[in-house]
Amino acid sequence: MNTIIINKILMHMLDFEHRHIYHSNSFVDLNETSIDYYRKKVERALTSSTMKELTVGSLHEMMLRSDKMIESDEEFIKQAQEITDKLFALGAVIEEMPNSNVLFVDCYKDGERVVAVIKLNYRTIPMSVVEDGIVRITKQQVLPMMGSSVDEAIIVNCDKKELFLIEKKYTIDGRADYYLNPQWIKGEEKLTDKQKISTMRKVIKKMDDIYNVNDGKALPLMKQEIQEKLETNQPVKPLEIVKKVLEKDYQAQEESELMMKDLGINEEDHIQSVSMPLMDVCKLILDDDIEISMPVDEYLNGTHIEKRKEDDGSYSIIVKNINEVIVK
Repeated sequence: MNTIIINKILMHMLDFEHRHIYHSNSFVDLNETSIDYYRKKVERALTSSTMKELTVGSLHEMMLRSDKMIESDEEFIKQAQEITDKLFALGAVIEEMPNSNVLFVDCYKDGERVVAVIKLNYRTIPMSVVEDGIVRITKQQVLPMMGSSVDEAIIVNCDKKELFLIEKKYTIDGRADYYLNPQWIKGEEKLTDKQKISTMRKVIKKMDDIYNVNDGKALPLMKQEIQEKLETNQPVKPLEIVKKVLEKDYQAQEESELMMKDLGINEEDHIQSVSMPLMDVCKLILDDDIEISMPVDEYLNGTHIEKRKEDDGSYSIIVKNINEVIVK
């Protein structure tokens, strides 16, 4: 459903360039000018496909801090300031860490109370300036665009006692690595939604190649199943969907379940965020990098397209029942 209701937002600034923290003492004004930006960044964080769930104890620091933050405005401000100081201490030793604003959000997502710490990393853009009669180009750091993805966030579901993380790699000790979980949160990572979908694809494709369960239609069927779950607001459970797609062959079902569990996906795992447009479209990749895109339902129904095997072993793709062709 992804219904998000924002209660309040507090914002601090981390100026790594000048080694300074700017703490706010009051909540942001969610007026008509700014509300769209804040709402979009919160939505991008809470629905990110790269968000991963971490297994942590009930007495973990962020669990306790989040519970405190929803008790009162005073506690919210106090805890937010301490978390900001922690983020600054971690980022200050990373040379390439950009300046950033940190949003502390108290909200509801699908009726569940959530506290989110969203780090908005500045990006550098060229700017034209005029000084002493000379026009020149310089670089300036600005906030990320409204629709861009969120690089870093700590998200706590206070009702379910769940913690999620969005991480970005930086150069640490000469190599690209994460810092939030290894150096602070220290939770056991579960697969991201993106990784779960990728795993589903690999398992279904392998089983379909071995057992020829759906005559090359396994991946479109997977997309169709996900699409139906989303449209009816049902939980998207990867293992359940894989078994459904392969239900015509018991052996394929059994092997797929074992593979999924070996790869870290169990019956209780579900996908929280998935792009509907990606599930609506099916692509046929032909020889010489030729691609044909069409709605998943159309490919499965075969109303306008036919795949035919020729005597020489090659395939022909026939597009039929077309009233108009527009070249773009």
